[in-house]
Amino acid sequence: MEEFRLSTRVGSKLLALIAKIVGGMRELRSIFLGIFLVLGAFRSTISHEDQPLSKIAIHKAVFALDDNAYIKASPSILGMKGQNSDWLTVEYNSPNPSVGDWIGVFSPSNFSSSTCPAENPRVYPPLLCSAPIKFQYANYSSPQYKSTGKGSLKLQLINQRSDFSFVLFTNGLLNMTVTWTSGYGINEAEPFVEWGPKGGDRTYSPAGTLTFGRGSAPARTVGWRDPGYIHTGFLRELWPNAMYTYKLGHRLFNGTYIWSSEYQFKASPYPGQDSLQQVIIFGDMGKDEADGSNEYNNFQRGSLNTTRQLIQDLKNIDIVFHIGDICYANGYISQWDQFTAQIEPIASTVPYMIASGNHERDWPGTGSFYGNMDSGGECGVLVENMFYVPTENRAKFWYSTDYGMFRFCIADTEQDWREGTEQYRFIEHCLASVDRQKQPWLIFLAHRVLGYSSDLSYAVEGSFAEPMGRESLQKLWQKYKVDIAVFGHVHNYERICPIYQNICTNKEKHYYKGSLNGTIHIAAGGAGASLSPFTTLQTTWSLYRDYDHGPKIRGTTENFPNTFLEPRAHCPVGNWAGNSVDIVWPAARVTELTFLLKQTIGGLVPLILVRMRELRLIFFGILLVLGTFQVASSHGDHPLSRIAIRKAIYALNDNAYVKASPAVVGLKGQNSEWVTVEYSSPNPSVDDWIAVFSPSNFSASTCSAENPSVNPPLLCSAPIKYQYANYSSPQYKGTGKGSLKLMLINQRSDFSVALFSGGLLKPKLVAVSNKIAFTNPNAPVYPRLAQGKTWNEMTVTWTSGYGINEAEAFVQWGRKGGDRTHSPAGTLTFDRGSAPARTVGWRDPGYIHTSFLKELWPNAMYTYKVGHRLFNSTYIWSSEYQFKASPYPGQNSLQRVVIFGDMGKDEADGSNEYNDFQYASLNTTRQLIQDLKNIDIVFHIGDICYANGYISQWDQFTAQIEPIASTVPYMIASGNHERDWPGTGSFYGNKDSGGECGVLAETMFYVPAENRAKFWYSTDYGMFRFCVADTEHDWREGTEQYKFIEHCLASVDRQKQPWLIFLAHRVLGYSSGIFYAVDGSFAEPMGRESLQKLWQKYKVDIAIYGHVHNYERTCPIYQNICTNKEKNYYKGTLNGTIHVVAGGGGAGLAEFTPLQTTWSLYRDYDYGFVKLTAFDHSNLLFEYKKSSDGKVYDSFRISRDYRDILACTVGSCPSTTLAS
Repeated sequence: MEEFRLSTRVGSKLLALIAKIVGGMRELRSIFLGIFLVLGAFRSTISHEDQPLSKIAIHKAVFALDDNAYIKASPSILGMKGQNSDWLTVEYNSPNPSVGDWIGVFSPSNFSSSTCPAENPRVYPPLLCSAPIKFQYANYSSPQYKSTGKGSLKLQLINQRSDFSFVLFTNGLLNMTVTWTSGYGINEAEPFVEWGPKGGDRTYSPAGTLTFGRGSAPARTVGWRDPGYIHTGFLRELWPNAMYTYKLGHRLFNGTYIWSSEYQFKASPYPGQDSLQQVIIFGDMGKDEADGSNEYNNFQRGSLNTTRQLIQDLKNIDIVFHIGDICYANGYISQWDQFTAQIEPIASTVPYMIASGNHERDWPGTGSFYGNMDSGGECGVLVENMFYVPTENRAKFWYSTDYGMFRFCIADTEQDWREGTEQYRFIEHCLASVDRQKQPWLIFLAHRVLGYSSDLSYAVEGSFAEPMGRESLQKLWQKYKVDIAVFGHVHNYERICPIYQNICTNKEKHYYKGSLNGTIHIAAGGAGASLSPFTTLQTTWSLYRDYDHGPKIRGTTENFPNTFLEPRAHCPVGNWAGNSVDIVWPAARVTELTFLLKQTIGGLVPLILVRMRELRLIFFGILLVLGTFQVASSHGDHPLSRIAIRKAIYALNDNAYVKASPAVVGLKGQNSEWVTVEYSSPNPSVDDWIAVFSPSNFSASTCSAENPSVNPPLLCSAPIKYQYANYSSPQYKGTGKGSLKLMLINQRSDFSVALFSGGLLKPKLVAVSNKIAFTNPNAPVYPRLAQGKTWNEMTVTWTSGYGINEAEAFVQWGRKGGDRTHSPAGTLTFDRGSAPARTVGWRDPGYIHTSFLKELWPNAMYTYKVGHRLFNSTYIWSSEYQFKASPYPGQNSLQRVVIFGDMGKDEADGSNEYNDFQYASLNTTRQLIQDLKNIDIVFHIGDICYANGYISQWDQFTAQIEPIASTVPYMIASGNHERDWPGTGSFYGNKDSGGECGVLAETMFYVPAENRAKFWYSTDYGMFRFCVADTEHDWREGTEQYKFIEHCLASVDRQKQPWLIFLAHRVLGYSSGIFYAVDGSFAEPMGRESLQKLWQKYKVDIAIYGHVHNYERTCPIYQNICTNKEKNYYKGTLNGTIHVVAGGGGAGLAEFTPLQTTWSLYRDYDYGFVKLTAFDHSNLLFEYKKSSDGKVYDSFRISRDYRDILACTVGSCPSTTLAS
């Protein structure tokens, strides 16, 4: 029997494979599950940090199928009555039974190596690519299994991707949100909520839709499972404390409606409403399997008891706070479905508010405060998508919420909370802004203990809390008289006296009258996960401890002066009586804001004795970090990244060939030329493909030390382009012969063309062509103009193969028809970055030269050519080019500016899967070239070429734009696909740049920034002042960039330069892009929060962005309100800024939200660019042109004088000469 290398730390063997079980729960969307009988054993676990599924050594699993073994499961179809969970019976038999045999449930049912993603390569397939969603030992309910070989299990399966899986509630003032999971994407159905007062009329609320991609291992690898789609609907203008009913729906595009069951909830009381209000608080619950799977007694055994008790007492609960460590999925995605199914009866009925814990967010290199590996690679993405909270930015999970007489301030302990941070400012604002006359009960919630805890893990550190936990915050708690601070993280229950600076401020223990003079701190982390021991040291401030599971702290307020808290305890096994075990009664005088606390302790879940933080263990590896999740995600997947370079093998065939002609190109000095490639294979296939490599030698012998190959021959670099063998030869599959026309550009090395079989995922090298080379591969190529640091300076940047040890680089230039002068050039190059820029995407970038042409005459024509003087006195020249010098600031002349973002590049010969990536970029480029005589300067505002770490693509891009960039200044801004990378100081810390980390953009193009690593700058062009921001660095108030932006806007003389334009890549203003809309921000979170007051103060005319791949124009706007009713012809003052998204330069388009906002005047789901024309100081024309035909599809005019800009009177304005 052939052995296949699989995965399991102890070498488990797959014995018997069962037939698929169809879980047709909810219409036709079936779920296929595979159940396996596996021989082997698991290693024991020592703490809750170790997810049960991670005990399975998936990577060591092997096939050992036995015809005499079997597994049978019945029934084979589940959910016949529409239910979302069902029990089935599994019967199994093994001829060689062992106590280590176990049963695994897989979903989807096909989990062999054929399903392995490109990010999870295996050397010797077939392999398992995912963990089971649950498992149990074969003798769990069949003690006789070891001797008889026969056994059976009862397993409960839940619907893990049908129309409506689970319902979750969160709340906000007079609003309620409903979040649920389904298998319907936005291209299949429209999600909505049908709701209304109980017994009253129904209304419909649309829902936003999210999903997400793979994160870091195990979330990226064995733990991955398709999460489906997460929908959130907003139910607004609710009547306080009124009962509502609702059900969830999806309207399919064929007109069919899919419905959930009907649910009901009670709306929140208004702030200060005097009514009975009952709040449940706990942390660290997790989930468990009702059928005993997943090693029931080793992990979160208390979670089912907690859940059951909450369900039984639901009529006495108004709102729930689960303060972190939600389900302990730890990267095993299916566990989120299990958890939401477990809490559905609760979360579908009352608001289920959450906080962020370490097991949701903590992961190295992702901006988490601690940088441990507790989240299993989830990096916060799962919790931020699966649950809604009213935070300003989901990635920063702090928020406040009001519930009647309560104000809750919820911190995110996975982000820095210390004084001076953004979160510290939030916390102070939350505490300071409450009206204690209306809301006397001020509660602080967080996951990690920022206050006090006697947990052993904290005690051994000597801190009795998170290090630096209360250092900054205790003065806020004291200043604003916080009543109670509740934390999770430590899996036990503990109550502290009212305390400040480690001193109890009140001698009472159970009944508080008058002022507390401090804050009562509570650890309530015992909701289900394995318990944490206390220190044996009895501190003076610890009033009550319980080493037990307790589902909740109940906080009840009946009127203003009285509130009680009761934490409840339950038995770890069996029925739970729900007895109150710790009671505190605080009473509040009207004037002193104290309260009556009745606390019943719920033994709260413990932490294991030694946590990763104590051991100070640091694990290094390749971190696969979740990137941005946007609807237009295709632009993030570079075509070259689809090729499994590391799996390539030699399969050379003497009867196959590849021929390329001519072998020498560029004989007339040209830098690009067409080559004909002819090829033949004796075994043709539809997935055979042709690849171009440069340098021509691409075998394992070229592998660098940074990219070792274990079993050569392997390829050490990706091709610079590829195409399928039948692309222009449809007969190839039948005849085995074909040909291609390929465009090659000068890239400082020779080329070869290879024929591969096996498709992109299992490439086999069949034949290689002769070498092709340019006559001078080192020749200077692709000049790019840019404005210098002064208006009368032009820079020329170009690429060559000549380093400073071979030649001197310079520019010969002068007035057209006049004398020539020489300006020397500086020379730069760069080394490898992060993968793929460091590995398969690496290619020698050559040398980049920049020269400064100074003291130019405004608007004069100049000619130039770039050259290299070799040390043998030979001169190497480029072609001759020409440009027009910039006008001086304020010069009254015709000035035409083109602006766009996100163009990218594409291959004229159809390579790189022509239709999948940035096919429209060629249209944009052609339109600009055709209209070049009517363009004076170009701004490409981020996402330049989408090389994403494949270095050769920068040559392709600069070659594509050479006719433009060699003639007019080509100014760029930094985008996420140039700069974004974890741990490099980028603001977001995603992996969008493919490891380039900004180095390529900063070197390949010149901008007049003071520091190239901080890519913000200003530049003047006649009557225009451009302030160009870098959205990959923090722009918020107080930052260095914020100060630059304000200085740029404030320092312009609007009498000379009336047209003030703000440019940036990510949308800091307004956009109806679907991925911004579903966040409810309609822009980058915090985008306009700091900047809109600057735009308004300094009267910015237009702000233009990329990033969203469409076109949109807003009204003149400030603080979400249109300030001018005109749409196409503005006279006088705008009173706000017009915001424009111009991200349709060429990369795959991004959907709009169907919601029509009041401020969105024009939208176009197409490719195009923006053109500004200043006729004089008083008249500006704005045009949006489509790349397909160059015609104008949207436009407006501004006509005004100097007084209109400053809104001054005739007597108070400086004198000025208006345009004639």
